[in-house]
Amino acid sequence: MTSLTPELAARAAALRLDDLPAAVRHWASRALADTLACAVAGASEAVVGQVQAVLPMAPGASVLIGQTGRAHVLDAAQINGVAAHALDFDDCNLEMDGHPSVSIVPALVALADRQDASGADLLTAYVAGVEAEIRIARLSNPAHADRGWHPTVTFGVLGAAVACGRLLNLQAPQMAVAIGIAASCASGLRANSGTMTKPLHAGQANRNGLQAALLAQAGFTANPAALEHKFGYMAAFNGSVPADLSPALDGWGQDYALLAPGIAIKQYPCCAFIHCAIDAAAALRDDIDGAEIAAVEVALHPRRLKNIDRPQPRDGLDAKFSTQYLTARALLAGRVGFADFEPPLLDDAATKALAARVRLSAHDADDLSLGHVTVTLADGRRLKASASVAMGRGPANPMTEAQFRAKFDDCTRAILSAAQADALHAGLAALADQPSTRALTALMQPASLPSPRPESDRAAPGAQHER
Repeated sequence: MTSLTPELAARAAALRLDDLPAAVRHWASRALADTLACAVAGASEAVVGQVQAVLPMAPGASVLIGQTGRAHVLDAAQINGVAAHALDFDDCNLEMDGHPSVSIVPALVALADRQDASGADLLTAYVAGVEAEIRIARLSNPAHADRGWHPTVTFGVLGAAVACGRLLNLQAPQMAVAIGIAASCASGLRANSGTMTKPLHAGQANRNGLQAALLAQAGFTANPAALEHKFGYMAAFNGSVPADLSPALDGWGQDYALLAPGIAIKQYPCCAFIHCAIDAAAALRDDIDGAEIAAVEVALHPRRLKNIDRPQPRDGLDAKFSTQYLTARALLAGRVGFADFEPPLLDDAATKALAARVRLSAHDADDLSLGHVTVTLADGRRLKASASVAMGRGPANPMTEAQFRAKFDDCTRAILSAAQADALHAGLAALADQPSTRALTALMQPASLPSPRPESDRAAPGAQHER
């Protein structure tokens, strides 16, 4: 049998910036910028404060994104990981069936900050980690996610270990050990979606992945074949070791998961499985009056219905996974933004009444990201719209630069000044040319209370966000 762990480790350890085509560099820079913007926006969420209240933070050199102060590299990786996933606004990937960047970027930035790594090294390490975690997912999904494992942490911790190992310049044997250590730290349940534990998953993926790489660098030991061992990761999570391991290894350095199917940048701060329903419902909004709606049917792929049927969400976190609530908001407002997960909109009587009339069903198409919304009006008329957004906007359906910048600004405006946001966005867009990570992380913290940004700066055409 192919030695999966050593072979994957060798490929990741050998990756160089020169190996990365321009399109890969572009999408890696964009994903890093998006994740960091989400971390800035999420830093003030209650889940972050509760983690910090419990965590005995040690002093250190690594930035606390969206906050003042610095912390030990492991603590910063965990706290920033929770912050980046707190709003469920970070990117997705269809093969991973989860969030690829949020499991890696906070740890990588914490480590790069400590070392003052170059932007080129940070970018290369990110690509190594993302490619590794998605390739492992290819061997495991859909059964892995369907069993209830949360891929953002179960694959993500491996990606974080690889990314941090690459930034530490681990050689292939040490990289295999880092993967082996991380494999024993992989755990997270989809049952906790819609609770504070889901963003905690991202925090633990970052902390444990970084810890695995640091331990491997220090000479710690682990089984260097932990993924494919008879008692290893694949056997434990999948029930058996796949006979064909080539999907994880073939095409490395040539066929990048970052480009196909790609990293999907979210346009709404909620579960990506529902985005097609939001888009379809929003398309109908101008043709109807909410008071006239008698019934709504949302048809999604059957695999998508398992975790998003929540007719009466308990709170804002739970509402991010409620197809009923989000479809109702889109029908009433034509969009979904940050304010929809907070009072007073969360408690809006008209929304609750309309959500109670939303029914879910399964369509029979193969497209995982396809959704249909059918609205029946009181006079018997039926209106229908469909949307397929591939879990967001990846290379096949990208956001415009204006739309991406609008999201970046919406995420950062409450914490960073306009000048900081401009400089940070520009630096991340040209990440490969940046000599100092610390020069960038200094822009991720509030130097002082930012002056109000003008209302005209709020959103570019096509943006769907509020903060």
